[in-house]
Formats: sequence, structure tokens, C-alpha cells
Amino acid sequence: MKVSRLFLGAMLCAATTSFAQQASEDVVLKAMQDEIAQNMSGLKLPDFEKPFFMLYGVLDQKNYTYSATLGSLTRSFENQNRYKSTTRVLVGDYPFNDESLDDDLFSQSTSNEIDIPLENDYWGIRRSFWSTTDKVYRDAARNLEKNKETLKESGKSLESVPHRTFAKLPPVSLVVSTKPYQPNKLLLEQKVRGLSALFLKHPSIINSGVVINYVEGIRHMVSSEGSVIKVPFRVANFMCIAFAKTNEGEQALNGISHFATDPDKLPDDAQLTSEIETMIQQLENQAKLSKFSDDYSGPVLLVGQPVADVFSTALFNGNADIMANDNIPKLSGYQYDNEYFGNDSKLGKSILNEAISVTVKPKLKTFNGVDLLGSYDVDSEGVVPANVNVVERGVLKALLNNRTITSPTQTANGFANGPGVVQISVAMKDSEKSLKKKLIDKAKKQGLEFAILVRSNGSGIRQPGIYKVHVADGNEELVKGASLGKMDGKVLKKLSGASEKYMAYNLGGFNNGPREGTGMTSYIVPESILIDEMDVSRFALPSVKETEYVKNPLE
Repeated sequence: MKVSRLFLGAMLCAATTSFAQQASEDVVLKAMQDEIAQNMSGLKLPDFEKPFFMLYGVLDQKNYTYSATLGSLTRSFENQNRYKSTTRVLVGDYPFNDESLDDDLFSQSTSNEIDIPLENDYWGIRRSFWSTTDKVYRDAARNLEKNKETLKESGKSLESVPHRTFAKLPPVSLVVSTKPYQPNKLLLEQKVRGLSALFLKHPSIINSGVVINYVEGIRHMVSSEGSVIKVPFRVANFMCIAFAKTNEGEQALNGISHFATDPDKLPDDAQLTSEIETMIQQLENQAKLSKFSDDYSGPVLLVGQPVADVFSTALFNGNADIMANDNIPKLSGYQYDNEYFGNDSKLGKSILNEAISVTVKPKLKTFNGVDLLGSYDVDSEGVVPANVNVVERGVLKALLNNRTITSPTQTANGFANGPGVVQISVAMKDSEKSLKKKLIDKAKKQGLEFAILVRSNGSGIRQPGIYKVHVADGNEELVKGASLGKMDGKVLKKLSGASEKYMAYNLGGFNNGPREGTGMTSYIVPESILIDEMDVSRFALPSVKETEYVKNPLE
């Protein structure tokens, strides 16, 4: 059983933490260790079993946020938080425990829950974990008895029914020290003011904002197995978002986003000014763009971050999912009667184009000068992750798993925090010129008047541009109202070209879900890929033309 809290809001979810390391902070580890030791020896409900495993996790974090609109600050603050990230108690043993047959793995907190103190208060930290552990243990102990009864009533042996086991692994000791980074408040306030003021001369941009967020912190973790972990993490994020409306009432939204380990490594004002001015021009030109009025199916060339987006969707949200599934069918009712297919059924089968190989390298820190913010040294279950060759020549060879095992094919390889860093290798080496020629040739062969090119509109700009590439002369025409179809493993099976140049991208936020650490996944991918067949369809942009009774004060 476990208790987890997801703690970052919409503007902050892409970032997470690295806090000041002082000798006194060892009080946190000491309090967690002592409370686990006492509970492992003393927790015992009458007629119920004692716990065999416990894991405590604490996240310390400091958050700095500076935002501005039209040259004026709208927010400037610093706050500090401490969270109990995990209180996990397992009852039974590694092969069969309270999680083995139950689908409800989470224990809810109660009114008796005691918040963990911000200060390094030894007894306060212990009391806080005591209040949570008491509830989680009761639920876990009762769940184990329920699982025993369910198994008995099924009349089957444990080996013959789908169930979860908990992997037994050696303890990990990892304590990393780091110096805290102190943001220059005045400098960052000046930066967001100046960049947001670029919108003052553009009244057609009806809403805009610039935000710099920096979060730093420490992950503390101890387990009854003897693991002691204390690791820092940090991330800075620059965001600029703007919203415009044309004279016809059509709406357009675009944004810029950059990530770095700290604010000093974000792009300088000159680069960001250039990117914002490009974004403004794109928004103001929205009315001049022709609408995409076709339902297209044909070759598509993707350039820049859209390449990482395709692989991210295919490998973790599509039919080629490479994360091990720890769901199990229940032992009663129609669910048990139905045949169950997990990701394990894909092992040894082709899931991507035979030119594609995928290696996960969670501890890789940089690539070609880019900091890989998804990197981590130990996961949230106290397991050091391994490099894994997941896909070789298109064939799925291994899955990424946490400590919960549901199949003999699975290994607890340290991916409770997700993949971290994903490196894509494609056995093709095309130049940009040859890829565009291939694109046009394939469109001609299919009798199409144009092909589709999807390109990042400048470094860091979120909204990719979708272009018609006219077969007759190769000219590129930016269009609006176009939407890409499915981007999954089946689409990637139709890959027919890839750039010889590789780029690194840090993806995060709501798409990848919050995790302990930076909440991000880093992708190393070819700069461009050519897909033989992908759908592109039209969609209606929101359009509301309203009479303006009050004149915009910027006009």
C-alpha cells in the first residue's frame, strides 16, 4: 500500500527540485530511519501479520516564480515546501502480499494525518510518518487477509493465477551533496519585464505573459531493507504564451518554452527577443494564412521537436508502449474469464520500423551540450536504473519496470520514475535536401499536388508549423487549421528516411505526467524523419466575432 502526493500546478508541473544541503538536514534521514526501525519491530495488529517492507520518502523543494505582462510584474515570489512523497507498507512476503491481488493500491489519508514540518524537527518528522504509517499498515494488513481469502476461494494455486510479486533487491546507499543556487531576483524580474514589454506595440495580441520558474530540492528516501538516499534535483523553465484574435474572430495561441538546470543557462535576452518577435509575427499573420481544407493521407516530413513528440507518443502512449504493465485481472467475475493481454505479449515482436532501435539511458546527463533533465541516478523505489536496449531493429526486446512484477519476463530494472533518457537510433543517414526530395517524389508517385512538412517554428516555440510542400516547384506554404493524425508505432513502421544529425529535447508537463525528480523525459532523436503515410485533417478554429464597445487602450 502506498500514499503519494502530486504537488505541482499547471505552470509548475514541468519543473521540480534541489534544496540547500546542510549537515543539519541529516535529521530528516535519521528521523525516517528511526521511525521505520521502530515500526518494523512494533507494528502488529491482533490476528494480522507484521510488515515485511517499508519505504519512506520526503521531498524538500524551493520554488521561485517571476512573471510579467506588458512590461509590468504580475508575480514575484519564493516559497518552500516539504512533502511526504511516499509512505509504503507491505504485509506478507515478497512473493505474496497485500498488493498481490488487490487493484486498489492506494491508501487515503485521514483527518488524523499530521503534516511534516518544514524545519528539521526530529520528533515532528517521526510523528508525521507515524500518523500516516498507522493508517497504511491497517489497510495493508487487512488487504493481505482479504487476498488470502480470495485465493482460497478460487481453489487455485498462486502460481496458476495472475498476481503481483514484489522484487527483492539489495539496498542502495546514495547521498549526494550540492551547493544551492540563489536566483538573482532583480535580474530575473528585469528580464520578464523587458521581454513582456515587446507586446506593447502589438494590440492585436489580446493576452500575453512571460514567466520564469525555478525549482530546486532534495529527494530523501529510506527503506527497511537498508537503502538510504539523498539526491538533489533542479530545473528552470522559461515560458512565453500569447493569444490573438483576427478581425474575423479567429483565435490563435502560441508559446515559447525553454528548460535548463538553472536560470543562468536559459537563453539570453537577444535570443528570446528574436523568438518572441517571430512568434508575434506568426500570430499577426494568422489571418493571411490559407485554411487547410483537405483530408490528407500521404508522406509527411517532420523536423525538430515534432520528431521527439512522435516517439514520445508511440513509445509511452501508443500501441508500442515499452513500460511494463502492473495491472492484473481480478479473480472473480467476467474480467477473469476474459483473456488478458499485457505489454509482455509484445516481447519478441516487431513494434517499430526495422531501422529503429531504442536504448534507455536514465543516468546520461548531457548530449551535444544539452543538459538531459530527465536523467536520474535512483528511482522512487530505491532502485538504481540500468541502461536497457528496449527495441533492436524494430523488435521489442525488454520492458521498463518498477519493483512490481506480474510476469516471469519482467525485471525490476529501476523505472518507477519513467524512462528518464530515451535514445533513438535510426539506421538511415539522409541529408535535409535528400529528405525533402524523397518527400516530393513520394507525393508525386501518389498523384498528390502537395506533401506535408511539420516543422518547429523556431527554437523553443511550442506550436509546430504545418506546411504544404507543392510538388510542382517545392515551395512551402504555411497553413492554418491543420491537425496531425495518430502518431504511434504503426505510423513509425512506415518510416523511410531520417537525418544523420541527432538532437536532444526535454519533454515534460501534463503530457508525461508528474514524477519525482524533474518530471521530464529527455529524447535523443534524428533531427528529421520521413513517414511514408500519415493522416492530416482539417479542424475548425474557434471563431467568435464580437462587437467591440470599449476600445483597446493599446491601440
